[in-house]
Amino acid sequence: MTSNQTHDLLLPSEVATMLRLKVNSVYAAASAGRLPAVRLWRGRRKSLLRFRRCDIEELIRRGSPLPLKG
Repeated sequence: MTSNQTHDLLLPSEVATMLRLKVNSVYAAASAGRLPAVRLWRGRRKSLLRFRRCDIEELIRRGSPLPLKG
């Protein structure tokens, strides 16, 4: 893996595909702090969620389920 790949930012839909979740579940996990996310601010109150590829790949490598509840 090159250093560029470790800094790739993924869309919520890409993360949902990788983790086999619905997009809404990805948003819910990120807003609850259970999935590491990056907020890119677009204006006063709007933001875009992006996810670091290395963080998502680490979740997959660990094989631990994403804690969506609790």
